[in-house]
Amino acid sequence: MLKDLKVRDLIGERDRVYFVDAEDSVDVAALKLKNFKVRTIGVRRKGEIAGVVGQSDFSTKVVAMSKNPCEIKVEHIMTTKLRAVGLDSSFYECLELMDTNNISHLIILDAEGKYYGMLSWKDLKERLIKELKYQLELTQEYAFGPNVKDIDYTT
Repeated sequence: MLKDLKVRDLIGERDRVYFVDAEDSVDVAALKLKNFKVRTIGVRRKGEIAGVVGQSDFSTKVVAMSKNPCEIKVEHIMTTKLRAVGLDSSFYECLELMDTNNISHLIILDAEGKYYGMLSWKDLKERLIKELKYQLELTQEYAFGPNVKDIDYTT
C-alpha cells in the first residue's frame, strides 16, 4: 500500500549514486547526465552535497544566455535551495513536497547526511501506476470473479 511505502522501498538497493562536482565545467556535467541517463543530478563540493543541476539549468542559464558550457562551472548554475527527504520519508510526504515546491526531484539523505541520490517524480509516478493497476485488478476480481481479465470499459 502506498501509505506504508517509504523512500528506502522506492530506491531499493541502489548500486550507484550519481553526482557531479561543483568544479566540473557545465559541458562535463551535461555529458554525465547524458551518460547516466538522468535529467537532474546532485552536486558535491568537498565531499558534501551542495546543490543539484539539471537539464533545465543548462538550457536557461547557459544556452539561453549564449554562454560557453566549457567556460562555466557547475557551481555557477546549480540550484542550492535543496529539498531533501530521508530514507524513512513516506511516499505521500515526497509527493506533497514535490507538489508544494513545484519540483520534480528530491535529494535523499540518511540521518547522518549521507547522499543516496535523487528521487524523481518519475519514480513516484511509476510506483503509483503499478499500485493503481494492482488495485484495479483486485476490484475486477472482487466484482467479476477471479477469471475475468482485461474488461473493456469503453464499450
